[in-house]
Amino acid sequence: MRRCILRLFPWALLCAEVFFPGFGWAQESPSIKIGTLFQMAGSGAEYGRHGSQGAMMAEKEINERGGILGRRLEVFVAHEGIPTVAVDKVLRYILEEGVDFLVGVDSSSVASAVSAVAKQHRKIILFTHARADQLTGWACHRYAFRIAPNAIMDARAAALVMKDRPAKRWYGIVAGSEYGRGAWESFQATLRKVRPDVEFVGELWPRRFTADYTSIIQAVMEAKPDGVLSTLWGQELVTFVRQALPLGFFERVKFFVNPGGASLGVLGPLGDEMPAGLWVSAGYWFAYPDSVENRVFVKAYRVFYGEYPADVALASYSAVHLLKRVIEEVGSLDTERIVERLEGITYRDPEGVKTIRREDHQVVKDVVWGRTTRSTRHPFRILDDLVVIPGDELVRSVEETGCRT
Repeated sequence: MRRCILRLFPWALLCAEVFFPGFGWAQESPSIKIGTLFQMAGSGAEYGRHGSQGAMMAEKEINERGGILGRRLEVFVAHEGIPTVAVDKVLRYILEEGVDFLVGVDSSSVASAVSAVAKQHRKIILFTHARADQLTGWACHRYAFRIAPNAIMDARAAALVMKDRPAKRWYGIVAGSEYGRGAWESFQATLRKVRPDVEFVGELWPRRFTADYTSIIQAVMEAKPDGVLSTLWGQELVTFVRQALPLGFFERVKFFVNPGGASLGVLGPLGDEMPAGLWVSAGYWFAYPDSVENRVFVKAYRVFYGEYPADVALASYSAVHLLKRVIEEVGSLDTERIVERLEGITYRDPEGVKTIRREDHQVVKDVVWGRTTRSTRHPFRILDDLVVIPGDELVRSVEETGCRT
């Protein structure tokens, strides 16, 4: 597997065999290796680009400060592809490259397959994007951790944001995946609980990589809902928005709500095409919080890559730094001791203080929602009217998750 290095070329991932001379690394000490997987091509390529950039930025910072336990850190980047391809790449990481840890994964179906391999080989994996609930639910295991909100957390937040809005009739446009199913079910259950008079008047389940959403858009408009909950993401959401605009969809639907719709993997490609007034969330919004730590991170990322960091950039950056901290606290690469240290850990990253629950390895973090609005400072829509829902109000009880680590 080649060593993949990101450079400041638009849309390009340059891969080459690269040797870093190191900073006085002990000759007898092998490097510490992290294997990452991201969607570097196709509908999720924007997520993969940002995710890999965040991990590589962390690698550079750590090596410039002496590495980990005096050893050089190596971060490998690979395109995850479909589940079978991702499994093959993870096996190569483990068996050929000898990686010590795994980080990343954008697709929930890929994450489920990769998680099983990590469990079999007792490799710690930190999921930074995949949202399917089962990863820290019924399919959880000792070696899998997630440092991003899951589908249920984001959907519950959406319902809480919408509970007092003048929207009674709701329709679902649900991505055909475990992520989409979990989000839609959670949104309905939570909204019914906080708003008993709500009605759900329909749902449609477009297949992944749908190219033409016209019939779906027309069916939704014919149902005349007040609000629409969409779980589309990446290029699929971009395509949907572009096709819905000329049909007057966003004028007819008062509230369009999309978990993850504020990712720069969506806002960036759409630019000025993104309608104003849509309610969307992001695993991390670069302008929140307005703290010294976050401003320093955003500035450094912009210097590195010439753009603002997406949610997946922060997640992968934080994952690498979190592993550094835990390795140094344990004082070795002992997998079982590192697992024990990660369980229940409270850590701080540029977004703030977060905790990984001991019982299911799910991070507890705030979720940020807001309305899209025009900006004179950015080439894309930004968020206004921010609503921040505390993470402890969104996570399910451990008993509800079905997790047995």
